[in-house]
Amino acid sequence: MMKKTLLTTVTFFMMFCTLAQQDFIMYNLRNVPQSIYSNPSNRFEGKFYLGLPALSSNYFSLSNSGFAFSDALEDRGGDLYLDFDNLLSTIEDENYFSLNTKIDLFSFGFNLNERTQLSFNVTENIDFRLNYNKDLIRFVYKGNGGFGNNVANFDGFGLNLNHYREYGVGVSHQLTKKLRLGLKAKYLYGMENIFSEESKIQIATDPQTFAITGSADLTLRTAGFNNVDDDEETMEYLTGRSNTGLAVDFGGNYELNDKWSFNASVLDLGYITWNDYTNSYTNEGKPFTYRGVDIDILDGNAPGGETSFDRVLDSLEEAFDLVESEGKYRSSLTSRIYLGANYKLNEQTVAGGLIHTEFFQGNVRPALSLNINRQMTKWISLSAAYTMINRSYNNLGLGLVVDPGPVQFYLVSDNVLGAFQPQHARHAQVRFGINLLFGRTKTKQFHTPFQGVIPNKSSDDSGEENTNSETAPTNEE
Repeated sequence: MMKKTLLTTVTFFMMFCTLAQQDFIMYNLRNVPQSIYSNPSNRFEGKFYLGLPALSSNYFSLSNSGFAFSDALEDRGGDLYLDFDNLLSTIEDENYFSLNTKIDLFSFGFNLNERTQLSFNVTENIDFRLNYNKDLIRFVYKGNGGFGNNVANFDGFGLNLNHYREYGVGVSHQLTKKLRLGLKAKYLYGMENIFSEESKIQIATDPQTFAITGSADLTLRTAGFNNVDDDEETMEYLTGRSNTGLAVDFGGNYELNDKWSFNASVLDLGYITWNDYTNSYTNEGKPFTYRGVDIDILDGNAPGGETSFDRVLDSLEEAFDLVESEGKYRSSLTSRIYLGANYKLNEQTVAGGLIHTEFFQGNVRPALSLNINRQMTKWISLSAAYTMINRSYNNLGLGLVVDPGPVQFYLVSDNVLGAFQPQHARHAQVRFGINLLFGRTKTKQFHTPFQGVIPNKSSDDSGEENTNSETAPTNEE
C-alpha cells in the first residue's frame, strides 16, 4: 500500500509541477523581530516583543525555475489547452521546483542587557522540493518518439518532502562598536519525510512493441507514511514520535562607517534522524521491463474496488522491482547563505543589495536582490526590491510595516506581480504577521531601523564604555 501511495505522490508532482525559502525584503526589515529568522544577529527595537500565536509570522513561497503557467497553456477561443511544444522550448535541461510553508505557533524575545537580546520561537515547517529534467517532460509528451535513440535519461531526479517543528533559541550580541553577531540553536521534531538519496534512471521504448525497458539506481526513503499505528493519538503524533534533529543559524552585521554596513548569515545547518514508521525503497541498477496494463476508465466493477490507476501503480511497482526495508536514516535540511551590503542615502532611506544561495542535493541555487527601504512617517515604513531568482527576472517585491506601537503589523512579498499575473509568475512569496513590542523609547524624530546601530551604552573595540553615542534606543536594530 505504501509503495502505491509513494508512486501516487511522485506521479502527481511529476505531472502537476506547474505550480524555497527566501526572504529578500524581510532580511533588512530589522524593525520587525522576524527578520532574525534570516539573520540571527539582527536586533529588534524595544525591551520585549511577543508574537501572537499563529498570527505573528505566516510564510508561504512557491518557485519553479522551469516554466510558468503561461508557458504550458494556450488559449484557443477561450478554452485552455496544454502546449507541450512551447513548454519544451522554454524549460532548461535541469529544473527546480519548491513549495514552503512556515507558521509561528509561538514566539517572543527580550533584552538580556544593553548589548544582548534573546529570542525564542516554535515554528511549524512544511518544505517540498523537486529536481526534474527536460527528458521527463519530453517523455510524458512524446514517449519514445521524442528521442532519436529512443532512450530517455532521468538522472538527477530529486525529491524531498519535510514536515517538522522547530524549537529555536537565539542570541544577538554587540561584540564591538562595529560588529554584532548572532547565533540560533534549533531542536527539530519530525513528523513526515520523503527523501531521494540518489536517482539514476534510464528508459528505452521499443519502437515495434512499445514495451518500456530500462534501468534504475534508486534509493528512496520515507518516514511517517507506512505502518502508522491506527491507535496513535493526536498528541502522540504531534509530540511523541522519535524523529529528532538539530540545526544552527549564525550571522553578523558590521558597520564600516555612518554610511556603509555589511551583513551575512548561514541558515539551517542541520539534520533530522528518522526512527519511527520508516521505509526505504531501492533498486540497485537492476533492469526492468514495463509493458503496460489494460485500462478501462469506465470500469467501476473491478475486484476489490481497484481502479485502472491502481493497476498502473501495481504494474509500475512490479516493473521497478523495488526492495523494501526498514531502519532509521538521516536527512539534511536545505542550507542557505545570505551576503548583503547597505548604503544609507539619508536619515530615512537605505538602499542595498543581497545575494542568496541555496543548497539542495548537491545543486546550488543562487539569487540576487536589490532593495530600498524608506521610513515614510514615524510609524509607517515602505520597502521595494527587484529580484532575479530561478531564471525568473520579473520579480518586484514590496513591503509594508505599520507600527504605531505597541501593535506592529507587517506584510511583505518578494513578487507582488505574481498576485496580479499568476500565469506569468515563476516565483511567489509572502510573509505577514502581527507583533506586540514594549519598552521602546518615545521620540518625535524619524528613525531608520534598516541600518545597523549601536546601543546607547556600548564599548568600542578596546572594550571601554562609550557614553557619547548619538543613537537613541529607538534607533536600535
